[in-house]
Amino acid sequence: MSSSVFSRLHPSIQSLLNNQQMLYPTQPQQKAIPPILENNHVLLLAPTGHGKTEAALLPVFDQFLRYKERKTKSDKIEGFSIIYITPLRALNRDMLRRTFQWGEQLGIRIAVRHGDTTKSERAKQSRHPPDMLITTPETFQILFVGKRLRKHL
Repeated sequence: MSSSVFSRLHPSIQSLLNNQQMLYPTQPQQKAIPPILENNHVLLLAPTGHGKTEAALLPVFDQFLRYKERKTKSDKIEGFSIIYITPLRALNRDMLRRTFQWGEQLGIRIAVRHGDTTKSERAKQSRHPPDMLITTPETFQILFVGKRLRKHL
């Protein structure tokens, strides 16, 4: 892994990838991760199954973890730090499950918000926003309406 772009990621992410036997990045990951880490805009096109979601999520998780490390104990991260807008059908069940698993292992609280989200879950998200919110384009615009949710954006 030392010669791949994965070596540029936070040590916790490198450990996670090693544990999951993801030792070598795909070509889309190799090309997309460096510019994302440098805060550049990226348009990534690749066939299904070539790691586009990981190419986007891994450097974003890296940036979040490094940001979190710079905060002092008295500093509290409030609101959503990561918003992932996707048609949920595009984020298949396996990738969604893996995203939640990664979040749990990395200490990143993740929640999903869409039209079928229960009232109790919506209330929970507005009182205690997750670090990362996965939502749809349609639901994202609704977040601007609620006073409490708008504050978390």
